[in-house]
Amino acid sequence: MKAKTKLKANSKNSGFTLIEIMVAVAVLALSGVALLGNIGQATRDLATISDKAEALYIAEYALNTALLQKDFPDTTNEEETITHAGREWRVELIVSETPNEKMRRIDVMVRPNERRMASNQSATILLSGFRGDIF
Repeated sequence: MKAKTKLKANSKNSGFTLIEIMVAVAVLALSGVALLGNIGQATRDLATISDKAEALYIAEYALNTALLQKDFPDTTNEEETITHAGREWRVELIVSETPNEKMRRIDVMVRPNERRMASNQSATILLSGFRGDIF
């Protein structure tokens, strides 16, 4: 009889109860859901940063092209669609007057040219520069 008593005493202390296992699985599931949400957000952030980097490259190119023109620019509002890195981009170039008549402000706005993007949404990148007529 003594052997049976020892066996029962050891079996009570040797494992987890069903409640303990269920609590552990629930905590693990909640942390997994939170982790998946963070991974999804990080993926969206990476895509946004990639878009901004491409748009900045295009905007810098467009602004430098406008600044390097031989003639002093007239006021204008031009828009064109270009293809860069396999995607289409809307580039808007706005040359406007400043209080100094020998100075022009040049704004370049770049955004992806995709159907899902509404035309009233803000640009991915807005880059501004100034050109003076010093001669």
